[in-house]
Amino acid sequence: MDKRSKLLFLFISSLLFLVPANAFADSDLDGREDVFAFLGKAFDSQVSLSEKARTMEEIEAVLDPYFTEDYKSRFIDENVVGQENEYQTYGTDFAPYYIPFYAFSEKTKVVEMKNEIYVVEFFPGNTEGPVGYEDHYEGLKLVIEDGDWKVAQYLYNEVPQEVINKAYPEKAKEQQQASKPETENKEMIRETVFGPNFSTLKTFMELGVIFRNENRTLFFGLL
Repeated sequence: MDKRSKLLFLFISSLLFLVPANAFADSDLDGREDVFAFLGKAFDSQVSLSEKARTMEEIEAVLDPYFTEDYKSRFIDENVVGQENEYQTYGTDFAPYYIPFYAFSEKTKVVEMKNEIYVVEFFPGNTEGPVGYEDHYEGLKLVIEDGDWKVAQYLYNEVPQEVINKAYPEKAKEQQQASKPETENKEMIRETVFGPNFSTLKTFMELGVIFRNENRTLFFGLL
């Protein structure tokens, strides 16, 4: 190796030390903007598979930086078609395991748990267009696999309640307030029918004698 080649080698080596490690791998997602950028790249990798035919090895290489082995296999099984080492995806209204069409705005919530990241968005119901749906949450679960963050699971109305409560605390509060009157009514009925008030119980039993056919099940329960 001549002097010029040595200098070039040392220059390139020094550059490698200066470049951040996450320029090569998403081993550190620092905040929601990093998470959004990562999911954008993951979605682009999926969409790119429709551009041309590839070998199965090439398809797996495109998806590998963003998806766990299990998620990658599920996506390929559902969406990739072809034969004789010419495989690709085709557009469809039903596209399982694609990154959801998140707004990537304040509507899209990022919840960090221990060794997990959840990305959640609430989608109001829609009855227009070829595909209709009810109100629901869609979420993605990210985990660390082989030292890098990767998409591990797609969640349709299966987002853990703990995650929803953290992502949408105002909705969790509304649900608690809405369920409170129903709980109070049930408690009132329980105390009225089964409470220690003997006169009330006696009245029900007397009615049961008169209307025993209609109330037989109730008073069997009391006995």
